[in-house]
Amino acid sequence: MPRILKIFFVTLLLIAMSSLYAQCTATTYPEVAEKIAYGHSWEKHRNEFTAGIVMAGLAMPSSVQVTNVKEFESHILSIISSSTNKSLSNGRRAFWDYATGTIVFYDPYSNDCGTAFRPTAGKQYFDRQR
Repeated sequence: MPRILKIFFVTLLLIAMSSLYAQCTATTYPEVAEKIAYGHSWEKHRNEFTAGIVMAGLAMPSSVQVTNVKEFESHILSIISSSTNKSLSNGRRAFWDYATGTIVFYDPYSNDCGTAFRPTAGKQYFDRQR
């Protein structure tokens, strides 16, 4: 097979394979917050955000309203816009909110751009992330 055809087929194969891997398509904080909120996080973790629920010794403050997915999106946006954060491996980033004990993970290789929840180990969980 001529070299140019080999290059062509290898290029097509690489393009096809790259579409198999998930990726976050959000490019701004509001878009990331929306993708995370409407991804798996809300269904899996919504009970953790009920006012008064205690996680790692910290009750979810009643001043932070997270009763639906839209409020969850706002909560995530406020955390990724202004909270303590750090770089992790593979281009990921972790954000920690002291007031609510919420961690947000941004993952550029996930369709839903990451996750958000209130870890049972609290800030220690955030500190252990690499």
